[in-house]
Amino acid sequence: MRPRIVAASLVSADPPFSVTTPTHERALLSGTLAASMERVTRLALTLLDVPAATLALLGTDRRTFRAGGFARPWIAHDSGVLVRTGLVSRALDNGGVLSIDDAACPGSDKSLRAAAKELQVRSLALATLTRPDGTVLGTLVALSDEPHEWDDEKLRLIADLAEMASTELQLRHALSDRDQRERQLRHDSLHDPLTGLPNRTLFMKRLSDASMRARRDSDGLFAVLFLDLDDFKLVNDSMGHQVGDEVLVIVARRLEECVRGGDIVARLGGDEFAILLERVVDARDTVMVAERVQVALKEPMTIGAYELTSTASIGVVLSNSANERPEYLLRSADMAMYRAKSQGRAHFEMFDRAMHAEALSRLQMETDLRHAVEHDEFLLHFQPIVSLVTGRVHGVEALIRWNHQERGVISPSEFIPIAEETGLIVPMGRWALREACRQVRALEAQVPEMAGLRLAVNLSVREFAQGDLVRTVSAILEETGFAPQRLQLEITESAIIGQQHPALQTIAELRERGVGIHLDDFGTGYSSLSHLHRLPLDAIKIDRAFTNAMETEERPRHVIKAILSLVGSIGLDVIAEGIASSEQCELLRAMGCPYGQGFYFSRPLAAADLAELLRGAPRW
Repeated sequence: MRPRIVAASLVSADPPFSVTTPTHERALLSGTLAASMERVTRLALTLLDVPAATLALLGTDRRTFRAGGFARPWIAHDSGVLVRTGLVSRALDNGGVLSIDDAACPGSDKSLRAAAKELQVRSLALATLTRPDGTVLGTLVALSDEPHEWDDEKLRLIADLAEMASTELQLRHALSDRDQRERQLRHDSLHDPLTGLPNRTLFMKRLSDASMRARRDSDGLFAVLFLDLDDFKLVNDSMGHQVGDEVLVIVARRLEECVRGGDIVARLGGDEFAILLERVVDARDTVMVAERVQVALKEPMTIGAYELTSTASIGVVLSNSANERPEYLLRSADMAMYRAKSQGRAHFEMFDRAMHAEALSRLQMETDLRHAVEHDEFLLHFQPIVSLVTGRVHGVEALIRWNHQERGVISPSEFIPIAEETGLIVPMGRWALREACRQVRALEAQVPEMAGLRLAVNLSVREFAQGDLVRTVSAILEETGFAPQRLQLEITESAIIGQQHPALQTIAELRERGVGIHLDDFGTGYSSLSHLHRLPLDAIKIDRAFTNAMETEERPRHVIKAILSLVGSIGLDVIAEGIASSEQCELLRAMGCPYGQGFYFSRPLAAADLAELLRGAPRW
């Protein structure tokens, strides 16, 4: 009897040959799915009337399921021989089913005889378990050590059994993939995508769990550390966000190394991290962790061509009461962190009740400030800017004040930082610009000496970042009739550095409209000199720290001379701030400084008092 190779019509012809097993196959093959594969093997044994049958999975798992009275070593230990001998390829080339009636027959295909000899069988029928895309999941093989005639009925039957097993496998794969996707989605919803750390949601859940345990266990003391990286914005602005992201990842790994297995490190967002110390004895445990974190962060980190070190401001709160709500604990740690940041780099602070009172006071200040914005409780004072060449008033700077309904006039140092943080600085700044233009125009009508005076108005970083700034300034100038050539907007270096293109574009558009741009607090930024030649400015204002020290220290005088030389060479005006004495005034005048401002000339004045001053035609 000659061997026959028959293609079953139930399997699509000529699929691409590939073998794969998902990494989670071993889990899939436990329980009911393994029982299904074993049942298919037993059915093949019975329905095809052969001594043995095996279902062999191909790929990384290579599990086999067998039924019958005789066994061969390859069935249990080397099912891949079906691929190496070429039987799977031959089956795929012929539609998915292959049969050998008698491998001992002299006229049989030599390669099939060699394969049968290696398998130690005389007769077999093989059907592939195939996905619609052609991926081979495994094979179902009926075996005999005697000749066996495989008619079309039996070949259709083994193909049907293989298709049934393949469908079962694919269904289980689909269900497993769905479960895996759902687990991944749950994981992603609770973890930071950049660092892989738990996110705020998961951290708050763990913090809530710790609070519940503390209610049940009187010894269940725990602690929260709130961390904010120092000067991280500088890394992003000067080296790019990719370097910044790598820093965050390195910091995350180092923080994980600073805690015990049961503790949790989370990224709350941006450069803010939190640590939950599940069980602590007293405050000393938290101090040890905070110190360990600072040491770990100070270790240099090499990222590309950069070598960086990092520090963090850390706030620590100890759970003194099991009744404290998780959000209150985190907020308390946040308060302590801000206190630490105010002390400088690489500090940590323990939360105390005084901080809570301070926070309540700040909250009241924010509430009052919102009320002040809504009800126009602000007023303007004006400080003269004097020409050191002529001694006459060249212009004025408008300075905002808050006339609190209960506390009276409040210093800007108290409310401007809160206005910046809350965004209230934007409506406040627009009010100040409009009111300053209006008041100076009104004073010009009363005091001829004010005609042509320049008006300087401060712009905060937030105001400068507003997309409609140019349009807003133009509208206010048109509304008040104030000449744009007489308006000078004062911005700080931080409003420009790191913003680059959009900031420079905004400056260019303002200057096109005739508005002057002055760089305030010059000399205190981290890169003033390196950026100065590229910034489209009209003037700089030397910070008062240099002016105040120039009488008693030689170095500030050298710095001012260098600034005057540099700035003068590129055609910018200079205004020295904080002049408090005639000696300072004369020193600056001798150095060739063109303009000055400070208490020596005048304190900031209300509009009526400014008018009175100017009527006297002062000269210094």
